[in-house]
This record gives sequence, C-alpha cells and structure tokens, in this order.
Amino acid sequence: MVPRVTVNRFLYLFAFCIGCARVTGPSALAQAPDAESPDPVPFIVKPYLQLGDAAKLARAESLELLWHAEDTDADWSVQSRPVDGVAWTDCGTPTWRRVAVESIAPHRVYRASLTGLKPGGFFEYRVSRNGEIVFSAEAMARKPAGRPFQCVVMADCGVNSPEQKEVAHQVHQWKPDFVVIPGDIIYNDGRISEYREKYFPIYNADQASADVGAPLIRSTLFLAGLGQHDSGQPLDAHPDGFAYYMYWSQPLNGPALQVGGPNTFPLGGTAEREQAILTATGDRYPRMANYSFDYADSHWTMLDSWNPHADWNDPMLRDWLRQDLEAAKDATWKFVACYLPPFNSSTMFPHTQKMRIVADLFEEGGVNVVFCGYTHAYQRTYPLKFTADPRPTGPVKEQGHEIPGSFALDREFDGKTDTTPEGVIYYVTGGGGNQQLHSPEQTDNSETWQPYTAKYIADVHQFTYVEVDGNRLKIRQVRKDGEELDRIIVMKPGRGAQ
Repeated sequence: MVPRVTVNRFLYLFAFCIGCARVTGPSALAQAPDAESPDPVPFIVKPYLQLGDAAKLARAESLELLWHAEDTDADWSVQSRPVDGVAWTDCGTPTWRRVAVESIAPHRVYRASLTGLKPGGFFEYRVSRNGEIVFSAEAMARKPAGRPFQCVVMADCGVNSPEQKEVAHQVHQWKPDFVVIPGDIIYNDGRISEYREKYFPIYNADQASADVGAPLIRSTLFLAGLGQHDSGQPLDAHPDGFAYYMYWSQPLNGPALQVGGPNTFPLGGTAEREQAILTATGDRYPRMANYSFDYADSHWTMLDSWNPHADWNDPMLRDWLRQDLEAAKDATWKFVACYLPPFNSSTMFPHTQKMRIVADLFEEGGVNVVFCGYTHAYQRTYPLKFTADPRPTGPVKEQGHEIPGSFALDREFDGKTDTTPEGVIYYVTGGGGNQQLHSPEQTDNSETWQPYTAKYIADVHQFTYVEVDGNRLKIRQVRKDGEELDRIIVMKPGRGAQ
C-alpha cells in the first residue's frame, strides 16, 4: 500500500525524524535525551486516541486522548492544531480517575478532549508535563458523510505473540482510518497487567517493525467490543480485571444496563474489590458493554455476545438493537461487530449458535455485514437469511445454545460478477494474533464446511480490510505479510458515488 501522504507532509515528517528522536509524531519539539540518561517520558502508558462518548457525526469533530501516569500530582496540559497550522489550541485541563486495585500500584488514567476538529482533517497534538513537552503525534479526525474511508477489522489478538506484532505492523502499512476489534482484545482475563504486557506495547510501539508492532493507537482510532477473555473472570479471581472499562472510552449509548442487574456481567468480588472497580470505571461499567457509532457513510453496532449473563432474547436488549438499527436509516452501510459468530464452520466449535437469536433483527434492520471473532480463523458466508425453527421462547445466554432453522442462501453472489447480495454476509476474522489457529486443516477443504460457508482459511494469521466509497464496498482478507487471500465487492445501486 502507498501511504496517503503528500510531498509537503513527507518533507515535514522527514525533517521531524532528523530533528527529534524522543517520541514519534511530526510535532514533537523536544530533543532526544542523552543515551546514558533514563527515559524522562513520565508515562506508564503513552497517549492513545479514543472516540469518547461521541456516537454521531458532528460539524466539529472531537476525540479523547488518554494516557496513564503515576499517582502523583503534576501539571499536565494538551494542545492541538491542524497539520501545518500555526497557532496551538489549549484543550482544557485534563481530567483523571484513580485506579487503585489489588496487585497493581495505584495510578491515574488521564483524559483530555480534543475538540473543534475539522471532519476528516489531519491534526497534531502535544502533551506537556510541568511545562515540558513530553509527547506528540499526528492523527486524523473522523470523516464526514460522503467521504470514502478504509478500516481494519481483526479479533482475538492481544497475546504478545510474534504473530500479533506482525499483524500490527502490516495493519500499520495499510494505513486504515480506524480499527475495529470485535472481541478478545486481550488474553486471558482482561486484566490491567495483561494490557500492559500484551496490548499497549504492541499497538503503541515507538517504531513500526514486524518484531515489535507499530505506533498505531497514538494516531489511529481503535474501537472494540467484549469477547470471552475481556471480562470472563470475577474479581475474586483477578482483582485487576475489567480493565476494558478503565482503559477504553467509547460511546455510552448502549442498553441501560445496571450494576448487579440482568444482562450484566457481575463483578464477582468482595465489597472492597467491587468498589475499587466502580471508582476506577465511573459510568462506563456496565454501560459500555454495547454501543454504536457512525463513521462517514456507515453505522457500526458493537454487541456484547459471549457474556453468559446477557440474554439476547430479552425484549430489552432486542428493542435496543432494533431501535439502534432503525435510527441509522440514513446510513448507506450498516455493520455489526459481534464476537460470537452466529454461523460458523469450525469443527472445533460447531455448537456456538447463541447469536442466531438476533439474525432476524439484522435482516430487518438492513445490516450488510456482521464481523465476528471467537474462532481463530477466517470465514465468509454466502449472503444468507435465517429463520429459527423452532424459535426459542426463553432465555438464550450460553454460547452453546443451539438454534436450528432454515436458510435462504444467495449462491449467485460471488462479489465479482454478481455484487448485489440477497441477505447478510457474516465474517469471522479471528486471526489477529493468538498463536493457536482453529481447524487449519479445513482451509480450502470445502467438504468440511457448513453449507452456508463460502470461504474458510485458518492456516495463517490475517486481518480484514474494509473500503467504503459511496455505494461501493470492498472487503479484502489480508495475510500478516500483506498478501491478499480473498476479496469481494458489494454494490448498492443508486446510492452515492460510482
């Protein structure tokens, strides 16, 4: 892929790299420290971008900048400006929330709001501590309606494996506007200690290398949903668990879940342990388990699917999903990120059918593609419509809840000559980094696939690259070395640019 950088910006970046080696990013002003001096950058986790509670497109876009630092007072400040701009704008006083849980030294998660951003425009930001610039980078604001975009979808990634680092490096080479992780952000139990070892160092590395990862999250927006390993253990087992709710800042427009209420994954700890998590997470637990957001001409709905306490046959959850999709009636494209695949050919997990219970809502709501994880493989279905028979009448909570039914498959669609599917296309893209690949012997062995499966590849780590341009959707599956494995094109006649 050729990076989307103008000649002027290339010269600007080149001049920066010559003059500043301390941190990556085109606006870092401080000189590199002496080789024998300790690293003076005072971060436990260096700054990274989040969408924050901003689900809808806006005339002036905003992002949140987060970083983690020691539990000591300091004068922090953040400034931003358009790339090649002159005047820096103060971003207000950063806020912070203290994280004090067992087995982890108390620390602070800081948040600063980057506001007044031009939609789709590049900008710089810089972070100062006690008057000294300690970090800077360049990023892009969310694109507005009518603009083409490209994104990466990958699941089952955060294990600190060589394969995860190779995938991260390749993702960086493809320059997505944003990245979506449908689940299993981090292994094995969604803990603070695991984020520090297996997530932040790989996706916020100072250099891009297949050996270490890439400087992604400081400049590229990541959005994620919950998987099996993101909140699968109670606090009495791991008091530093539920880190998802401490370290991510995403829209709070999901179902109105309550602490200790139905459909909520319980904290499962002593009163002291639970209070420590509630103090650290604020209003994000449990509300941030499900949410949706808009990007350019698309609407994305993120579902908490593995959670064995979440009953997607509950009218409350179904009503929220139905209303969310109905409210996005003006979106050209509708995507769902749903960790558990409703339709899955892996011989290791033939009974994972829980989320078939909402397939009817996907169809009624005009969803085009559902992206899943769970199985460490790549799978693409034919466009399909599913009717449960019989339809369950009680709770549907366990991932192995079997839901038989009938299928209408659009086998004429091939994404090449026939590009107008009849039905929803379901993807599994679980090759983001976990070293264990599921059922690799099924690769290109169609006799082992379910009838609804059009493609299955599980012998290499990979990711999904999505390109939207008006009424045209292109989806490619890409190996960790950049080789293309699969490609389809979907068209919507009469919508947007040709």
